[in-house]
Amino acid sequence: MCTVTYIPTEGGIYLTSNRDEWQSRTPALAPEIFKGKGGAELAYPKDGKFGGSWIASKSNGDAAVLLNGAFNPHVRLNSYRKSRGLVFLEILWSKRPDLHFDRINLHNIEPFTLILLTRKQLYECTWDGEIKHRASHCANTPHIWSSVTLYDEAARGMRQSWFMKWQNSIGSVTEQQVLQFHRYAGTDDPANDIIMKRKNGISTVSITSIYLSPSSTRLSYHDLHKDTFHETMLPVYHQTQSKKVKSLQDLKLVTRTILIRARHWEYWPFHLVYFPVYIYWMWLSIKARSFFFFSMANPLIKNAGFLLESKKQIYDLMPAGCYPAGILCRIGITQNELQRVLSDKKLTFPMIAKPDIGQRGVQVKLLHSMADLYAYSASMKVDFLLQEYVDYPNEIGIFYYRIPGEPSGRISGIVGKEFVTVIGDGISKIEELLMKEKRYVLQLVALRKTYGDSLHTVLPIGVKHKLVPYGNHSRGARFTDQTKQANVALNNTIDRLCQCIPEFYYGRLDVKFNSWEELEAGKEFSIIELNGAGSEPTHIYDPSHSIFFAWREIIVHLNILYRISRINAKRKGKHFMSTRQGWTMLKDNAAYLKLLSS
Repeated sequence: MCTVTYIPTEGGIYLTSNRDEWQSRTPALAPEIFKGKGGAELAYPKDGKFGGSWIASKSNGDAAVLLNGAFNPHVRLNSYRKSRGLVFLEILWSKRPDLHFDRINLHNIEPFTLILLTRKQLYECTWDGEIKHRASHCANTPHIWSSVTLYDEAARGMRQSWFMKWQNSIGSVTEQQVLQFHRYAGTDDPANDIIMKRKNGISTVSITSIYLSPSSTRLSYHDLHKDTFHETMLPVYHQTQSKKVKSLQDLKLVTRTILIRARHWEYWPFHLVYFPVYIYWMWLSIKARSFFFFSMANPLIKNAGFLLESKKQIYDLMPAGCYPAGILCRIGITQNELQRVLSDKKLTFPMIAKPDIGQRGVQVKLLHSMADLYAYSASMKVDFLLQEYVDYPNEIGIFYYRIPGEPSGRISGIVGKEFVTVIGDGISKIEELLMKEKRYVLQLVALRKTYGDSLHTVLPIGVKHKLVPYGNHSRGARFTDQTKQANVALNNTIDRLCQCIPEFYYGRLDVKFNSWEELEAGKEFSIIELNGAGSEPTHIYDPSHSIFFAWREIIVHLNILYRISRINAKRKGKHFMSTRQGWTMLKDNAAYLKLLSS
């Protein structure tokens, strides 16, 4: 009731709860199978005081767990209209528990959180005493929850860390391993360990674990006070999609993906798109007598910003206030250190986490809590940045260059970014809405891994649902050519800004902003990232542009890069990067990408 884990495996799902209660409370009754209307059956332990429950499985494969409290601790009233345990059973007895939660009257019911697995979708249903909230979670990844009424944010984050370490320390998951975590995880702190016991009389009184397989559910109940163990089996009756139908659907998806990629050059492999460009690169290399002629384009940025440049070092060159506030976290930073630096920098959630040396949006995540942060930190094998989340509605990439010695620079391209977003029609599932858009079809495999069966949710009419909050083409964002917006006012604003960045001559600024008018005036915007010599003129990826347009734009920008770098080398009396240095850079980058993706 106060600590819950959800653990999917190849054979089934473990849903486990540690119930923390007053020692004076009437003991619960061992699990039984109860019959309802229409032949439905529920298996659950019964609360000895009010007759409700906190965990149950259903004969159609549904299961649920109840936690006390919502998002924040609340002040208890003297009395409530109905116990949460009885509300819990009412919701689970219904044919559609998710929809019943939306409809049920919860006035004068104490705040609670319901973890609900129904129709292969995982929901977190929360009643905060005034408003209902229903969030979808990925049903294919493990989760842990701890009640806010007993565990503060630091304790919940610590439990998330234990959970992550436990997952990394085991091979295949077994019931015994799950129960061991729920019995022994902790740091010998009786007040906050998974099995807890506090001086005020609250302690963990039982561990209940449900194992859901395609054919049955097994409910194991361990009464810790009596030291007794009970096991209940409940057959599951539901129709499953045949393997033949699923295989046919998978084949159709693969076929459609191949056809979309073949017909739209923007999805072609990088090296295929750039093959003609490589020939031109060779010509420029011969003229410059260096394969790495770009290396003097931005003299103060490592490798001119072509590869392996540090985002933190680039931010340090930029004027304060024009980019998101943030901090650099070194690999292996402890949880106490994370808490301290967040407090020192006054960073609050939500926030963006991303590798200091990035690559096409890999490992960029939106974090909502300390638990998310602890999990992200534990998983990272490289240094990373934490930044305030900039919630402006628009995002663009502005390509800028300035020829050294000239008084002003100019914008050579602007790309608009439209995120992976669907709009509900009241009928179609999210996955069906995704299938209507070609670029979303290409992301479907990745989205299934992230969201699981929650993609089967039907959105109400007109409701927008953003699935990927990042403006990366490789993660499904639609790029549109907005170069027409590069008027004199915007060009002057961006030029003034870029001239405040020492020795910056060539690259792309990824900008979030409120409105075009304010951006032109230099107001209400933030530079999310500044990219150097490795920048692409990404406006070429507008679906309306041909591959020939793309080649022309890339070659135009290569010529600009070549010219800038040669002028800087001559002015400073320095040589381009040597072949040996260049190959070392390429090898180091390959090794880094392998580490980042592992």
